[in-house]
Amino acid sequence: MQLFKKKVKQQGRVGVTMVPGKLALAHLEQRDGAPHLLGCEVRNLESRDDLESELSKLVKEMDLAEKQCSYVLSPDEYSLHLVEAPNVEPEELRSAVRWSVKDLLDMKIDEAAIDVFPVPEDAYRGRKMVYVVAANRNRIQKIVELVTKADLELAIIDIPELAMKNISTSFIDDANGAAFMDLRRTGSTMNITHSGDLYLTRRINTQMEPDVMQSSDWENLRDRLVLEIQRSLDYYESQMGKGQVTKIVIAQRQTDTAEIVRVLNDALTAQVTALNMLDHMQCEATLSTEMQQLASAAIGATLRGIKKQEVKLPDPETPEPSPEPPPEETPEQEAA
Repeated sequence: MQLFKKKVKQQGRVGVTMVPGKLALAHLEQRDGAPHLLGCEVRNLESRDDLESELSKLVKEMDLAEKQCSYVLSPDEYSLHLVEAPNVEPEELRSAVRWSVKDLLDMKIDEAAIDVFPVPEDAYRGRKMVYVVAANRNRIQKIVELVTKADLELAIIDIPELAMKNISTSFIDDANGAAFMDLRRTGSTMNITHSGDLYLTRRINTQMEPDVMQSSDWENLRDRLVLEIQRSLDYYESQMGKGQVTKIVIAQRQTDTAEIVRVLNDALTAQVTALNMLDHMQCEATLSTEMQQLASAAIGATLRGIKKQEVKLPDPETPEPSPEPPPEETPEQEAA
C-alpha cells in the first residue's frame, strides 16, 4: 500500500488528523500562487468511536463532500525507522525494505503496511539511507473506510513529520539549513531541512505541557530540551557532514510561544524564532495560536505540493482574482 504517492485530481485539499481527544480538520486551496485556508475546525471526541460521526458532521457542515483528503496518522498509529537502503531498483525498494525492518516492528511483517521516503544522497557520506514508515494494515483499512464513509476521497495517508516538512517547505527559508520544531505535551518533533529536502527528523521525548513554564520541574525540562536540540544539531553537522544550523523555528504553542522562544534563544547559539502561519496564508478561518498547534498537522497535510517560491500573498489593497484550478500533479510531484 503506497501511503505517500497518490495522485491529486482536484483543486484544494482537506487535511484530517486526531490529536489526543480531538479531531482536527483543515480545508485549503491554492489561489493566485498562495495557500488560502478556507476552513479549520477542531472538535472534541469522547472516544475514538466518535471519530466517524464527528468527521461526517464536519464534512456536511463545511460542504466538503467528494473533496480530496489527506489523513495524518497519530504518532501511536505508526513507527518510523531509518535504515540503509537495499541495493535494488527504485520500483523494488518498498518491497525489499520490508525485510530490513521486520525485526524492528511490534507486529508481524505480514500485518504491516510499509512505505518509504528517501534521505538526500549526500546526507550520510555516500551511504544510501531511507526512512521506513510501518503501520498496522488493519488500521490503514479502517482509515480508508472512515474517510470514504465521510464522503471524502482519500488522496494520501501522511505522517506528522512529513506534514511538518510541508509547512517548512512552504513557509521557512532553509536555503542554508533550518530546524523546525513542534513542541507538545505528548513529545516534540524536530525536522532539519536544507533547500526543501528533509535530512533529519527526530522525536524528542521531553514533554512540553501547555503550562510547562509554570511547572516546578521547568528548569530540568528546559535543560533536557536544550540538550536534545543541541545533540540533534551536532549530529547533523558532524555525522551527516552538513553545515552548522543557525536557524531554529518553532511552531506556535497555545499560550507561551514568545516565552519559549526567549528561553531557547538564551540557551542556544542558533537564532530561534516562531512561525505564525497567518503571516503566510490568506485565511477565511479563525486561526488562533491554539488552533495553529492543534490543527498544524491537518494544515500541513493540505500544503503538500505547494512550492515555497509560489507562496506570495497578494497585496491586500488589490482585489483578489478569481481562482483558477492548478495543473494536475504527477505522482512524482506529489511525493516531492
